[in-house]
Amino acid sequence: MKKQTLAINTPYQHPVSTIICWDADTLRRLAHFCHERGIIVVSDEIHCDMALFGNRHTPFASVSEEAAQCSITFGAPSKTFNIAGIVSSYAIVPNDSMRRRFYTWLEANELNEPHIFSPIATLAAFTPEGEEWRKEMLQYIEGNINYVIDYCRNNIPQIKPWRPQASFLVWLDCRALGLNHQQLVDLFVKQAHLALNDGEMFGKGGEGFMRLNIAAPRSIIQTALERLREVAEHI
Repeated sequence: MKKQTLAINTPYQHPVSTIICWDADTLRRLAHFCHERGIIVVSDEIHCDMALFGNRHTPFASVSEEAAQCSITFGAPSKTFNIAGIVSSYAIVPNDSMRRRFYTWLEANELNEPHIFSPIATLAAFTPEGEEWRKEMLQYIEGNINYVIDYCRNNIPQIKPWRPQASFLVWLDCRALGLNHQQLVDLFVKQAHLALNDGEMFGKGGEGFMRLNIAAPRSIIQTALERLREVAEHI
């Protein structure tokens, strides 16, 4: 049977939903479906260290032997610790045959040798000192999310933020503004001068949504929301 490849993100992100942490049972059923059909699952778990509000990340490959044998898991400390420039990504491939083929491909394309700072930074991120920083960061992110939700409810009720279960990306449901796609982008970018991602760029179902990155000092988030309130008042 010819193998197919399916890419998933856990936690998962969808334009008409919030970012959620898949439960083990759902992942187990997906793994069974893919294993039976010869589908390789590429599980991008780069946001895995940022589960919020008591939620928990479940690694795809951990839910069953079928999941382990049909998957490649990608991870990195770059999102959590904001060190993307160091290029410290890694791959976990439990299946021996698949691992040999994948690592051979990496070697052939000269993608298997990180620079000296990459492993040092990765190891440092996952030390007890890094864990202390991670917990403090997540607490601050949760505070930013609650701030955005409260601010919109009290000042821009037409915009409804969707609370994520993980990461630092908040979907803003702007459909109540009654604007088409171009008008919505103009409102955020040209009028409020906020460079957000629009929902439509992520595919069908994203219409009327904008994606806000709240991994920033709260003062910046406040300034952004105040700009948005000022222009939304004139709709």
